[in-house]
Amino acid sequence: MALRQLSTEELIKKLVDAGVEITAEEAQRFRENDVDGETVDCGLTEAMIAYLFDKSFKKQLKFRDFVSQHKEVILSLDDITPDVENLTQIERKEPVCQRLPAVMSIPCFPKDVQSRLDAKEICQKVPRDRNKIIRTLYEMMAQYTMYPTNAEYVQVAKALIVKYPFLKDVEGNGYHTWHMSLKRKFKAERAPLLNNTEVKKFKEKFHQARKSTDGPETLHVKRTKTFVESCIVGEDATSVEAHVKALHEQYRKTQPDLAIVKDRMKKTFAWRRREISEGMTIKNILMKYPFLRTSSGLYDEVDAIHPLTVNICRRFNEGFTALLPNLLKLVKGTLPLKKLYVEVREEALAEDLPGIDFRGGLVFLPSIFRENIDHLISLGEVRKCCHIPTFKVKAVFLCKPH
Repeated sequence: MALRQLSTEELIKKLVDAGVEITAEEAQRFRENDVDGETVDCGLTEAMIAYLFDKSFKKQLKFRDFVSQHKEVILSLDDITPDVENLTQIERKEPVCQRLPAVMSIPCFPKDVQSRLDAKEICQKVPRDRNKIIRTLYEMMAQYTMYPTNAEYVQVAKALIVKYPFLKDVEGNGYHTWHMSLKRKFKAERAPLLNNTEVKKFKEKFHQARKSTDGPETLHVKRTKTFVESCIVGEDATSVEAHVKALHEQYRKTQPDLAIVKDRMKKTFAWRRREISEGMTIKNILMKYPFLRTSSGLYDEVDAIHPLTVNICRRFNEGFTALLPNLLKLVKGTLPLKKLYVEVREEALAEDLPGIDFRGGLVFLPSIFRENIDHLISLGEVRKCCHIPTFKVKAVFLCKPH
């Protein structure tokens, strides 16, 4: 009899005949949850199997073997007579994306991490251990696909928490941080894989979806015209003064409303350009429009002066990232900042390394060009004219800029 046609009692009998010793309590769980042949054939998750055979890994493994042996396979009985031409095309066919199996077993981790997990230590608080756990899960999933679905990320994150409950997040659904770490890990690992068939396919698909019907020249003209018109219309000394007051109020906040800031900076742009052309000093401009002190504000200002399809922030990021490998080689190992950078890098997750390298490269620039670092970076200090630190050089700030 096929697996799908078995009733609950027949399934239990088949399992016993296959060498799986089922207790009365376990048999009752099968009955209470309507676990029959059809249910098993559709696929049980690891958590479901663990519930049916609580505290017995041996029975869980035997059950999986039983299911894999009795799973229904539908075969076509039609005669197939492929010709040579079609056969050549089939042989050349590129590998397709596979989905993760319905039942995923969490693999063994590196010995040092596995020993801590067996001792029920809270490994997620140690960045190095957490990194190894994420890397092991990534390697397991990458055997099937480089583009897991959201459901598959959740499936693996849940399976990890079911097997090691003490790794559960303190807040939320219990597995959210693991879910996000896995997604970031895949994103970081896919970035350099330009020749991978699956990655190329998805990148081309994504590029086509975002491709605009307008050419770059048309976009440039439209953006310039729209921006200039919106800056000039309806503004005078009184309205500009109100905009400046709103900007100062936002600048005093710990978390300014960026939508308001962008809107007010946009409305005062034409007025600000006239003030500069009439000889207003840099000091007075920065005092009047404080968001020009910030990197994002300065980027937006340059973009407004020279509108392009790709903003200056993105162009700078791409250009500086290309220089980073050679730039970091120039940094002397005796530099205190270099030692801090190396320590932070060793403890970080793989997906955080590009950001750490980027910020580290910016911090090292003064020393590379033999500039006085005190003129450019203040170590944990705040400038009197601004509540925002120029830079705080601490381990946490290399990971997350303040």
